[in-house]
Amino acid sequence: MAGAEEIRWARRVKPEKIRRLYTLDAKGIVDEELIDEVGYAMYARCLSIRTVTRAAAGRATCPRCQAEVRHAWEKNQLLECPCGWSASWGAYLKSYQGKQLHGGQAYPMFRDFIDRWPLARSSRDKMLAIDALIHACHGQWLGQMGRPAACNLIEGTMTELVKFLDELAYGSLSTEGMAESRERWNADLSAAEWLQRRLRSSAPDTGAEGDAER
Repeated sequence: MAGAEEIRWARRVKPEKIRRLYTLDAKGIVDEELIDEVGYAMYARCLSIRTVTRAAAGRATCPRCQAEVRHAWEKNQLLECPCGWSASWGAYLKSYQGKQLHGGQAYPMFRDFIDRWPLARSSRDKMLAIDALIHACHGQWLGQMGRPAACNLIEGTMTELVKFLDELAYGSLSTEGMAESRERWNADLSAAEWLQRRLRSSAPDTGAEGDAER
């Protein structure tokens, strides 16, 4: 159905951009253009996650005018918007399946970023918003970590992303307030033995980024 071709979802963010952002920040270098590039890419991804999470709850969004279109989860059901757009629920569902776009238990974290990012004006506020989001994890309140919420945001497998998060550069010149986020990540990681085993089974990264103070 032609209407399904209009459905577009924001892609996950490339880890290389985030790694460079953290490496520069650890050196006290503020790259406002890179901060905005990473932040707005995450913002777009979070908007897509919100749209998919709502659609899975029976409230699809018209890709043409952003109006809400209710449905009953029947794949053959035709979603019709007053603006003229239409597609079957099955086609809408297929457009996001397998793309890690459902927010799941981490949905409130993505929703918080959607609220927080547009209000962040300073480079510090933007960095703290980005840092808080990529370290958000499922199961924090249970004292253990499940799949990192970063899987929804950043390209890579779960094992790759856990290792990636663990290796992000932090230093004495990092944005004020970032150290607290790092401490929370380490605490959650320590409580998740199965994730530690994944990290130990991965080959150590000997790249240049690993030389940065963390």
